[in-house]
Amino acid sequence: MVKVQRVKSEKVPASEAREANLSRAGMTAPYFDLSASISVAEIIYNKGGGTSSSDQLAAWLGYKSTNSGTYLTRVSAANKHFGLITSDGGEGFAVTDRGRSILSPVTASEAASAKVDAFLAVPLFAKVFEQFRGGQLPPEVGLKNLLRNTYKIVPDRVPQTVRVFLNSAEQAGFFSATGDHSRLVKPTGPSTIINTPPPISPGDDSSPPTAAEKRQGGNGGNGPTGVHFAIMGLLNELPAPGTPWSAQKKQRFIEAFKATIEFIYPTEDGGA
Repeated sequence: MVKVQRVKSEKVPASEAREANLSRAGMTAPYFDLSASISVAEIIYNKGGGTSSSDQLAAWLGYKSTNSGTYLTRVSAANKHFGLITSDGGEGFAVTDRGRSILSPVTASEAASAKVDAFLAVPLFAKVFEQFRGGQLPPEVGLKNLLRNTYKIVPDRVPQTVRVFLNSAEQAGFFSATGDHSRLVKPTGPSTIINTPPPISPGDDSSPPTAAEKRQGGNGGNGPTGVHFAIMGLLNELPAPGTPWSAQKKQRFIEAFKATIEFIYPTEDGGA
C-alpha cells in the first residue's frame, strides 16, 4: 500500500491570488495609479527615513491590518508594478533608487525621468506606449476594447485599468506636450536644480523652527531656501518653458497655488 504524504499549503495573500489569476488570464496592471504609489514611497521616506516594517506602513497609510486587500494591492502597485519600493519578503519595505529620484532629486529632470521609468516599468503600459508611439491614442472606448481583446485584461477590470493607465500617463508627463489624452509623448524634463527635504529618521528630536525664524527666512519656510516645500512641490509641476499648456490645466494650477498660499500664509484678523 502506497502512503500518500500530505503537503501543507501556504496561505497566499488575497492581492497576490488575484494578480495570479489575472496573470493566467492575460497581462496584469496596478490597482492604484502612479501618484498613489508615489505617496506610499513618500510616507516611508518621510516617516521611516526610507525604510519601514509592514505593520508600520499599514498604520501610516491608515489601514487596520496588513491583511487588508486594499493595503496589499496598494503596496503591490508601488512595489511590483512601479518599482518605487522594494520588499524583504513581506516583513519590511525600503524606498528604491527610483523612488528616491522622485522624492529627493538633485534636478527636476531626474524626478521627471524617474516618473517616466516608473510608468514604463509596467509591462502593459509600456506595450500600449510602444504600440501608439508617435501616433493617435484611441478614445477611451477603444482603449477598453484594446485591453480586453489584445491584452486579455479580464472584463470587470478593464474600466479601472484604463483609468489607472490614463491617470498614470498624465502623472508621468506623457500628456504634457498635447494638453489632452490624444497622444502619448515621452517627456523630457528641465534641468533646474531643486531643493528637497531629507528623510526624517526615527527618533529625530530636532525642534521645529520658531516663529521668528520663519519670519526671517532660512529654514523658516520648511526648506533650505526658506520656501515652503508645498510651494516648491507645485513649482516642480510646471512644464518646461515654452511647452504648450491647456487653459484648463493652467487654471487648475493657479487655483491650487492660491489655495496653498492661503493655507500657508493665513490672513491675520484685523490685518490689511
